[in-house]
Amino acid sequence: MAQNEVLCILSEFGVTELPIYLYNSKNEPWNEKSARLDGLISGITEGDIVFFQYPTWNAMEWDNDLIDRLNLYGARLILFVHDIVPLQFESNYYLMDKFIGICNKCKMLIVPSEKMYRCLVEHGLKVKKYVVQNMWDFKNDIQLYEPTFERKLYFTGEASRFPFVRNWHQETPLYVFGKEDITDSTNVNFGGWLNKYELLLQLSKGGFGLVWGNSENPEDERDYYKMNCSYKLASYLSAGIPVIIPDYLSNADFIKEKEIGFVVSSLEEASQVVQNCSEEEYNRMVSNLKQVQYLINNGYFTKKLFVDAIMKLE
Repeated sequence: MAQNEVLCILSEFGVTELPIYLYNSKNEPWNEKSARLDGLISGITEGDIVFFQYPTWNAMEWDNDLIDRLNLYGARLILFVHDIVPLQFESNYYLMDKFIGICNKCKMLIVPSEKMYRCLVEHGLKVKKYVVQNMWDFKNDIQLYEPTFERKLYFTGEASRFPFVRNWHQETPLYVFGKEDITDSTNVNFGGWLNKYELLLQLSKGGFGLVWGNSENPEDERDYYKMNCSYKLASYLSAGIPVIIPDYLSNADFIKEKEIGFVVSSLEEASQVVQNCSEEEYNRMVSNLKQVQYLINNGYFTKKLFVDAIMKLE
């Protein structure tokens, strides 16, 4: 979703998509793979700038071969890091050296946060030029509701990945959107899976958007989630509702500065701030959100990232 969103936004600049798709290349003979790679990048000429949204979710060896071929053609590569598989999944950490090797073949990196860049440097990254993403966009052009004050929390995601959903015992009701319904709690409501626009319409009716990690207790959360950029956060802001996020999130300072939500250190505190929030305070946050909402819905952060990266590359 995020990769398609980026392409949709940058299409306004006249970018050309390299049609990479997911397939099993494990047993593909080298001569066939080589021909496939040439076909994928046949439109590239020396000096062209290529934004490589990573990972492609193909085998890392395949990504490495594609990057080698792009460099052979004389492309200037900017690696747009969405996820880092060796850090995202502990069982894949053995791939870290290969990932760093791929990074070091590029002219520049776009990374989710400053903390993530420093982490990669500690693992052997040599690339000096980089741009920090900080925020996702969530492009939207439909008319949404004006949020009204309600003491409830929204959360998007599959319950099996987030234990706190199954163990929810807070005073504030939790409304979860995803394909799974695996809790007996009377204070958790499952709304099922909604497409992007259905979700935005539902969220925009009012309430608070909750961003939380895989661990119920923040001190148990893996460092990766603390260094990454939350796509979920952008969906709530796109809908125009205040957010509640953990204090370790890379966007925490932004939320505080703009006064568009609460930064908390526990789920108990998340519920408490909702219960203590007044209608006047809620409406003030909704008002503060208007400008950020407009920027996210119109792809501002991605466009700025695109321009900043090109200017820094020169």
